[in-house]
Amino acid sequence: MILNSRPSHVAILVRSVQKAAEYLRPFGFLIGPEEVWEGEGTKEIYVEREKANSLLLMEPIKPGAYRRALEKRGPGIHHLAIDVLNLEEDIASLARSGWLLHPTSLKTIAQSRTAYLARPGFPALIEVQEREELGDEKFFVERISLQAEISASKLLQAIGLESMVATSTSPTEIVLSGQRIRLQELIM
Repeated sequence: MILNSRPSHVAILVRSVQKAAEYLRPFGFLIGPEEVWEGEGTKEIYVEREKANSLLLMEPIKPGAYRRALEKRGPGIHHLAIDVLNLEEDIASLARSGWLLHPTSLKTIAQSRTAYLARPGFPALIEVQEREELGDEKFFVERISLQAEISASKLLQAIGLESMVATSTSPTEIVLSGQRIRLQELIM
């Protein structure tokens, strides 16, 4: 179980970052600039980037992992990111937790001090990033009601996200600074 972690951001895969950002604009959130990441093959917009636990909107713009994910599963939550102080130690602490190290982690751990966790049946990846310190700011993404099996709560507890992410049989909802948003409406 990871002891020292902090939520970093929630990434949502969408068909259009502009449409998703426009849906969020009336709520008064700070919508960042559109950025293109050629290496990742994505167009991205952060919502409330300067706050802890921001929202990341991602649109695949060329063939690659993100386009494959969109084609296979459709739009929705792609990953939940957490920050940790010691990547190797925290990943090792997850032995027998149920989480599996995604194969791409063999490359990303060395390149960017980032690992990815996956679990069949869990509807998102977990991105684990090593940081020098963990902030203490108030979270922008306050709560996620994630459509997943109830047994996923043990997985969430192992990575320290049990207080932010709840499993539910209802459609996924996100609470952003007190505003309840249905994921289905955001990704349309």
